[in-house]
Amino acid sequence: MTACEPQIIGTSQAILKVRQIILKVADVDLNVLISGESGVGKELVARALHYYSGRREKPFMKVNCAALPRELMETELFGYEKGALTGADRRRIGKFEAAADGSIFLDEIGEIPLTMQAKLLQVLQDQKFPRIGGNKEIGTQARVIAATNRNLEAEILAGNFREDLYFRINTISIVVPPLRERKEDIPPLVDFFLEQHRAIYGNTVSAVPASLMELFLDYHWPGNVRELENYLKRLSVLGNHPEIERELRCQMDISAARETAPRKDGAADPVQDVEAEPVLAVPKGKKFPSLKEVRDQAVMKVEKAVIEQVLDETHWNRREAARILKISYRTLLYKLKDMNIRRMD
Repeated sequence: MTACEPQIIGTSQAILKVRQIILKVADVDLNVLISGESGVGKELVARALHYYSGRREKPFMKVNCAALPRELMETELFGYEKGALTGADRRRIGKFEAAADGSIFLDEIGEIPLTMQAKLLQVLQDQKFPRIGGNKEIGTQARVIAATNRNLEAEILAGNFREDLYFRINTISIVVPPLRERKEDIPPLVDFFLEQHRAIYGNTVSAVPASLMELFLDYHWPGNVRELENYLKRLSVLGNHPEIERELRCQMDISAARETAPRKDGAADPVQDVEAEPVLAVPKGKKFPSLKEVRDQAVMKVEKAVIEQVLDETHWNRREAARILKISYRTLLYKLKDMNIRRMD
């Protein structure tokens, strides 16, 4: 069955350029790396590459590398033979084998651990692999389309991503810009999603109120197109535009306060506070920590500073803070305990 044509909506020069690149390289059998923030539509670009290629009638297999536990990643990609693992009572084929001569989409490839990166590189070079527990080499002609919201060049410098794998997957690069850099795409996106939602939910919302559209055009969209779609789903189902407007104004106020207002302790920015501290203080004669330990400590300092500021600005409304930080409520509670963050009043 032929897949529906992916629709990349927008009139901005940035989106027109993305569509132009897709049409130009779709039928070229080279690996593609799609970069962009979370929610910009990287999967849609991957599906468009597949749709406009000669592989359209072939399988399109998606692998969410960020959602896979490390111990299951190898079996997900390459499959296993009967008896190869505990509970493996039958053979299972992996995503590479299932993709055959179609396309395999490795979403958030920056999350793959280094040990698996080495094996993936070998598969891309040799175009064959054995299932776990097997000796037979299985050929693969699947086109690899990878996506990431990370700066992989920085990850290479930090020792988290293999440079040779980066060059292997980055034959063709497509960068999808964030929504805040292409605000002219918001009105056509709004029309598209409302029409789509009318067909799904049977609602009667045909347009957003002018006051809400004005906020849409002013908002900074940290969640990009996915966040816009979620707001429009709520509007379509609940018709609660005053509530959405209040929420957007609150988000904009918090963002403005974070960028411009000094903190109560007189500091301008929690990240600048952390950067002003000595990077590492090691007593003479003591053993230096590894770079990974240093990196983990630095990340924790920055996270703690940002969490404390968001909690301060939300008056310790932890559910609201978790929503702003885009983490689960349970994750926030864990971080508060782990970082020993307490409400002082």
